[in-house]
Parts: sequence; C-alpha cells; structure tokens
Amino acid sequence: MATYLDQTRNERNRNSLSRWLKQQKIKLGDLPFLGICLASLIYFSIHDPLLIATLGCSSIVFLSLWHTAKAIPIVERYIGCKIRFWHITTAIITSTALCSVLDSPANAIFLSGLEEFMKELAEGASSAGGEAIDAEVIELIFNLIRGAFLLLVASASLFAYNQAQQGNDWRPIVTQVALAFAIVIAIDVITFLFVGNGGGGGGA
Repeated sequence: MATYLDQTRNERNRNSLSRWLKQQKIKLGDLPFLGICLASLIYFSIHDPLLIATLGCSSIVFLSLWHTAKAIPIVERYIGCKIRFWHITTAIITSTALCSVLDSPANAIFLSGLEEFMKELAEGASSAGGEAIDAEVIELIFNLIRGAFLLLVASASLFAYNQAQQGNDWRPIVTQVALAFAIVIAIDVITFLFVGNGGGGGGA
C-alpha cells in the first residue's frame, strides 16, 4: 500500500514538473544547458560576486526594455495615440527622478549596499591616483536601474492583465517579474554576504 502511494505521489510530482516546464516552454533538451547556467551562476557568485551583480543589474534593464516594448501597443490602444521614442525617454527620466527624490525609501528597498560599495571603489581608485568617478554619477546610475525596475513591474503588470483579458496565458509574464524580484534580492544578498552592508563593512 505504501509503495503504491509513493508511486502515485512520484507520478503526480513528475506530472506537475512536466506541466510547469511546458508552461515555461522549456524542453527536456534544455535542462543540461540550464544546469550549466545554474552551476556557472553559483560558481561566479562565490568567486566573482561583483560580476554577478553587474549582470543582474543589466538583466533588470533588459527585462524592463523588453516588457516596456510589449506594453506600448496596449497603452496606445487605451490612450488612442501613437507613443514615440521621446515619450518612453520621458517615462524613464520621470521614474529615475522619482527614485532620486524618494532617495531614502529607494535605498532602503534594494541595491543600496552595491551602490555604497561602488562609491567606495570609486573613492579608493581616486585615492590611488586613478581617474575619479563622481559619487553623484554612481547614484544616478543606480536610480536609473531602480527606475527601470519600476517600469518593468508596471509594464509587465499591464501586459499580464491584457493577456488575461484576452484569455491568453499570463503566468509566464508573472514568472518573469518574479525572476526580476529574485535578481534584485539575490544582488542584495550577494552584496551583504561578500561585501558587507556597503558602509565600510567587509565581506569575504
């Protein structure tokens, strides 16, 4: 009886995994490549956390641009006019400025440790006779990343809502947003573990 229940449970778990892989459009042949990517991610997270943090920030910006581009036709249909490049640029500038004005809440949420660490690196390079990078420039870059993240959440939410209204599968979009949140959390965790709190605390 116990063996039969175990077999039933294992079969149900396999079916759930197969269903999830199908929803994410992942084939069995992709699993070895995903395994290599995961192993590389773990390796570089331990040996070169700054590289992973940089790639993570770049991924946030890329996902933001991707979902913003997908949300543009939906917004155009709602407002009844064409969205131009300068409209997108204005949205990016506005979100960046919003993160700059609400500086303390933004820093309390994410990427504050990495931002402080980059400022310390810039100060160290300047003290060593290297080319100085203004701390305000670093702060602007991180506020731009935060603004891109806000645009990502807004655009993906609108796109997912539109997909649900049309009866299409909206779950892959939510999965990508969850991935973006996971990237942000992972960057903060890696920064805390290997760098410290960004205020002079050291990591490994």
